[in-house]
Amino acid sequence: MSLLSIFTHTNLFFLSVWSDLLDWASPFIHWLEVAWHHLYENPLYGVSILIIFGLLGGKLISIIKFPKVTGYILIGILVGPSVFKFLSLEMVESFTIIRQVAIGFIGYTIGLELKFSKLKKTGKQVTIITLAQAFTTAVLVCLAIVLFLTLIGAEHAWTYGLILGAIATATAPAPILAVVKNYRTKGPVTDVLLPLVALDDAIGIMLFAVLLSFGTSMLVANEAVSIGHILLEPLIEIVLSVGLGALIGLAITAIVKQFNREEDKFLMMVIVGFIFFGIAIGQAVHASAILLPMTIGIFITNSIEDRYKERLTETTDLFSGPILLSFFTIAGAELQLDLLTKIGEIGIIYLIVRVVGKYIGSTASAKWVKAPRTVQKWIGLTLIPQAGVAIDMALTTQLRFEETPELMPFMQIGLSITTVILAATVIYEVVGLIVVKTALDKAGEIDAAVTDWQ
Repeated sequence: MSLLSIFTHTNLFFLSVWSDLLDWASPFIHWLEVAWHHLYENPLYGVSILIIFGLLGGKLISIIKFPKVTGYILIGILVGPSVFKFLSLEMVESFTIIRQVAIGFIGYTIGLELKFSKLKKTGKQVTIITLAQAFTTAVLVCLAIVLFLTLIGAEHAWTYGLILGAIATATAPAPILAVVKNYRTKGPVTDVLLPLVALDDAIGIMLFAVLLSFGTSMLVANEAVSIGHILLEPLIEIVLSVGLGALIGLAITAIVKQFNREEDKFLMMVIVGFIFFGIAIGQAVHASAILLPMTIGIFITNSIEDRYKERLTETTDLFSGPILLSFFTIAGAELQLDLLTKIGEIGIIYLIVRVVGKYIGSTASAKWVKAPRTVQKWIGLTLIPQAGVAIDMALTTQLRFEETPELMPFMQIGLSITTVILAATVIYEVVGLIVVKTALDKAGEIDAAVTDWQ
């Protein structure tokens, strides 16, 4: 028998065996495919990926002394639909309740840090620095974009400038709080930073509502702009948020005082139940997702003894830990890396000038109010992160263009603004966190004996 004949028969034999194996294994392969499909669509699978990989990302990033929350976001990018697709886009978008609960607990935790006895010393400084950095950022971003678009002969320069200037004021409280909690920071910068990002949310809401209305009115000649009408909606939102948060905070305080001898599990369930209630009622009446739970925390921390406040903080941190970890991993999974290629010149201007505005506005005003030297030097760099609030503003802008008949011919403006903001948050979320941690470290407010948040 020739070598060619042997080779041919051998090949035929192996092909026959392989074919038989495939026939035998095909039901098993089909079962695996169906099982994987069902697993891939199971929300519990998605949550498990968020927590397990989030923990891994946090541990790995901490090796190089970066904030754990940066690891959560980076691992979220990797497991999300932009890279390895362990989570589908539909799955990521379905995690609404995790976002809502996490934002509620972030607001509540910020509120717990706003004790009136501390604010007596820093309240004036915080208010002036917050207003100064917000308006400086809005003005500089607006003028820079208007100047650029005018020089290249583009249309609607002031509409772009006003809206992007308003969005630029927003600072993300969630990642800043995460760094503060993770490193147990304490000192003048932290004392100014936490109330600043809380107040910044209220100012941002008002400023955005005004400038969005002005910006869109410039596109439609016959659209009348009423200052009273513009301010009414955000003012109602703020009043509702504070009023409802105060009522819930008072209710929790009364229960805690009455049952303070109960075990911590009972107190935790009281807090969790009422915060959930606050989040739900806030959504029902369109109150602020941050301000309402933050007001709950403010009323609690200023109405009970510090030792009870510490008990509440420790027990609720145990409950909210995996939720917040998942929240930041989701934030990474939502980031669309392909948008970085579409950011364009306007996006680059926005990225740079916003940081300049935050730094100049906060630094100059901190010097003016004679804030501590570390605050003057480092507070500006702690305000770089931007995420959820800014994205909500961008999407609100896009909806305004899509749902208002007079503005539909200008829908490209809304789409362009959304693209710029979504792309910018990719950079601000990752780089900004590292800058915040570095600034707090240089200010000498990071405790060397840190007990990790997660």
